[in-house]
Amino acid sequence: MDIQSYLEKVADLVENSHPWNEDGLKKYISKFDGSYITLEGMEDDVKFLADLEITDELTHGVGFSPLHKKWFGWSHRACYGFTVGSKCEKGDCHYTPANIEDASLNELSFWDDEYNEWTTSKIIDANTIEISWKYNNEVPNEKLRGTTNSRLSTFGNFGRGEWVAETMEDAKQMAIDFSEGVS
Repeated sequence: MDIQSYLEKVADLVENSHPWNEDGLKKYISKFDGSYITLEGMEDDVKFLADLEITDELTHGVGFSPLHKKWFGWSHRACYGFTVGSKCEKGDCHYTPANIEDASLNELSFWDDEYNEWTTSKIIDANTIEISWKYNNEVPNEKLRGTTNSRLSTFGNFGRGEWVAETMEDAKQMAIDFSEGVS
């Protein structure tokens, strides 16, 4: 589907009142829910959506393609489609920990790398984890060598952990989780 036909089908071109809009560019918003799609003059940025024909229930980062019979999630980094039978495993962009213990292990896995002498994960409360690490002598930034650092991760909601989409609603949830995870 060409980009202009695609945008005519899924979006409305409206005034853009953001203060940074000094050029007076209009924006395309979803006909489904009014969410942002792209700016006037940047239509080529949504070519991948037109190519996949993601035309149903299009929101900012999630939509359905009748052509492929898949729910897609995307951001500026990646786009991926989900259907019945799609899997979600640890390490996937759409993986959402099932509980605080699962989140602690997931965070530990994410932050532990070849530039750390050690990495630890500590559960602070039912929604908060502290990750700490010590940089080794291989880290390229010499000023970091031998220093320690930490960060807090707070979780408002937990997900399903590892799971398989059994319905198209499940596939939609995977697309939503992917969009959030890859953003």
